[in-house]
Amino acid sequence: MMRGARQLAVAALGCSLSVAQALCAEAAEQPSVEGSGASSRAVSDPELVEFANAEYPPEARAAGLDADVVLAISIDKDGKVTNVEVLEPAGHGFDEAAVAAAKKFVWKPAHRGDRPVAAKIAYKYHFHAEAEAPPPPPAAPLLEGSVHLADGKSPLAGAQVRILAGTALVLELTTDASGHFRTEALAPGDYRVQISADGFETYTAEEHVAAGEETNVSYGVVPKNDGEGETVLVKGARPSREVTRRTLSRHELSRVAGTSGDALRAIQNLPGVARPPALSGQLVVRGNADQTTPVFVEGLWFPTIYHFGGLSSVVPTEMLDEINFYPGNFSVKYGRALAGVVDAHVRETRGDGRYHGLAQVDLIDARGMLEGPIPGLKGWNFIGGVRRSHVDAWLVPLLRTKDTQITAAPVYYDYQLVADTHPTKTSYLRVGILGYDDHFRAVNEAGANSGTIDTMNASFGIGAIYHDTLSPDTSVDVTMSFGRSKQRFVFSDIRAQTEANGTLGRGEITQRITRRATLRTGFDLLFAPYNAKGAIPDDSGAGAPDIGSGVTTPLRVFDHSSNFLEPALYSEMSLEPNARTHVVSGVRLDFTSDTRRVDVAPRTTARYDLVPGAKKTTLKAGSGLFYQAPGLLDIVLSDDAKKLRSRRAWQNSLGVEQRFTDHLTFSVEGFFNLLDQQIERGVNEQGVLAYNNFGTGRIYGAEFMLRYSEDEHFFGWLSYTLSRSERTYQPGQPSQLFYLDQPHILTILGSYVLGKGWELGGRFRFVSGNLYTPCVGYGPGSPPALYSSTQSGYLCLNGPQNSKRLPPFHELDVRVDKRWVFGNFTLGVYADVINVYNRVNPDFIAYNFDYTRSRPQTGSLPIVPSIGIRGEF
Repeated sequence: MMRGARQLAVAALGCSLSVAQALCAEAAEQPSVEGSGASSRAVSDPELVEFANAEYPPEARAAGLDADVVLAISIDKDGKVTNVEVLEPAGHGFDEAAVAAAKKFVWKPAHRGDRPVAAKIAYKYHFHAEAEAPPPPPAAPLLEGSVHLADGKSPLAGAQVRILAGTALVLELTTDASGHFRTEALAPGDYRVQISADGFETYTAEEHVAAGEETNVSYGVVPKNDGEGETVLVKGARPSREVTRRTLSRHELSRVAGTSGDALRAIQNLPGVARPPALSGQLVVRGNADQTTPVFVEGLWFPTIYHFGGLSSVVPTEMLDEINFYPGNFSVKYGRALAGVVDAHVRETRGDGRYHGLAQVDLIDARGMLEGPIPGLKGWNFIGGVRRSHVDAWLVPLLRTKDTQITAAPVYYDYQLVADTHPTKTSYLRVGILGYDDHFRAVNEAGANSGTIDTMNASFGIGAIYHDTLSPDTSVDVTMSFGRSKQRFVFSDIRAQTEANGTLGRGEITQRITRRATLRTGFDLLFAPYNAKGAIPDDSGAGAPDIGSGVTTPLRVFDHSSNFLEPALYSEMSLEPNARTHVVSGVRLDFTSDTRRVDVAPRTTARYDLVPGAKKTTLKAGSGLFYQAPGLLDIVLSDDAKKLRSRRAWQNSLGVEQRFTDHLTFSVEGFFNLLDQQIERGVNEQGVLAYNNFGTGRIYGAEFMLRYSEDEHFFGWLSYTLSRSERTYQPGQPSQLFYLDQPHILTILGSYVLGKGWELGGRFRFVSGNLYTPCVGYGPGSPPALYSSTQSGYLCLNGPQNSKRLPPFHELDVRVDKRWVFGNFTLGVYADVINVYNRVNPDFIAYNFDYTRSRPQTGSLPIVPSIGIRGEF
């Protein structure tokens, strides 16, 4: 019990730097464009009928100068030139001559179906000293493509295709019935292609077209959030910077049974994610410890992502745009992590000039949100929300009737307010605030375990982000935030309290060097003055036996103030030597002021399409070093933090992905991770207990996932993880299983749209039971514990550490949704039932006072029906 209390105190200290970085979100990569409402009939390009020679500038001819002037020519429905603009000037009198000649051109107008329409095209006027007449435009098409729904190939007819050179509109097209578009009216160069259609989010891509070459492209667009809850997170197939990235749609995330529609809780169902200790809210990935897989919101560290008990996350699903989960071998953009990364993106406001609202009440909490334009501030929009729990009102009486030691429930609230704008056509600015507050208090007056548990976790933060596309090849992203956080944990005489003021900043410059090479360089800064004080049970050292409930141990008292200063620099090169191969190599440098050390982390990932095409087979591999600096507890309790080094992991992975259809894919990935420099407490060279970096470990296994991505009726997946996690805490000690080792993790889930607003989903999970250390005594027939007169209690005589395993965890969850649409208003009700067959899953072993009797004890929830109602406009 003492060790469990100490772990709770450690957890409270470990999240002391939880500032509100979620309000910071990187800029959207595309400017906003209104839907055109165009018909599905394709637009044909204008054709040049009569060409006019330009007067060659005399001085340029005398100097033997050649030139190319790129023009934007506006042509009315009669084929007459109404305006000519210079897109790429050449000087020396060429620009004026080209404009004068282009105004004399005669065109056959563009047509939408059989009807002539106005158009605007790019035209390159070529000057050559020995041949005044420029050649006609190339006959071969320069840009051809198709538009379809993201995560599928359903064509989108009638979509507007806008082609821009810089900020100037060059050409507008409309996709035909098969979602196809084609143009041969472009001059060679770089263009921005914008896809928009009524009911869909605008999609933007950068393309390069070369003379005499045909460029084929394919774009996926996503529906807008129109109250139906169908917004999809994937914004197109951008090249991955990691070996494995698993991305889910907002609809998928909000409809996973057993999560109450919470997006960040849904990621716990992906391969490689283990079941955390009951109600802990931890994120356990590939057999690593908690706090080794941080959550980033737009690149900023977010160490505390769940409210107490893990009932919901501190960022509402409705404010999220995308969540990517990297179980390992992630980009050098991310640091201070040994296991994986969760990368969440807050969505941009809709910017449609209308107000939108949401109100939801269920058995867990109540929330409200409002979004729309800011009065008096042109171009500015806001989105704000507030949420408050009330689960304590009904859960506590229910728990008291069950076989559980949980007799209290947390109380939490959170709030968000974000405003954004586009200062220019190529930039995006966001400012905002975010905060949350959690309280949990329980009183137990029974026996040796009596005492009061009192916990608090509160954070408040402000921040801003800025994104600018400086040119088609260059972009910059900057994020800064400041936050204040307070944590408190009290259990009887054990207590811990921390306060921190954190400043976090990130910046990245992306430079496309060639069509197949992109360089990204950035910085990552964490600065946090803090104070930590309290008294926790002293660590008896790695491998020392645990003692029993009711037995006192010396308390380690501390009161420490200092600063976390952890700046980092990184650089990464993305190479595509051919259409099948994508290699990303980078290096990250992290400095830690407490240890005065620099960690160098090189990383490389590669993907190769072994079989290209619609049913492609992709091989993937990665290897790299990952560091995590000593944590708050390590610094506070160590005798000399400068002697410590960062924990280190060498991650290696190899896998294959197979696409069978547009929706059905299968992936398998093996991983082998070596851990060293793990911080433990053991006997040093002087024979004194001290913190050191002698701990080592290894984690290996394989992840399997068969996934059917979302279509108009169904989504679902089957995932299975087979793994083993081992640790050697000090030299000379035997290797043993890590306490979070879970060899088998199986998840099967799906959701089906029945029609008429009905949707039915389910989730089944099976996980290996938790490890525990038994009380075995000195051998067969001996008592499992001895009475200590000095401690006035029994001491457990432990067997081998983590040598026994509890029965497996398994659970079935079911969710039913029903929606009604009344114009712009949507009303929905849902029932999300956790643990349908009321399985009592054991989480730990409970003993009587002298350890002669024991039984598995649950810390998990019984059957919990969460019934809610939701309205949106």
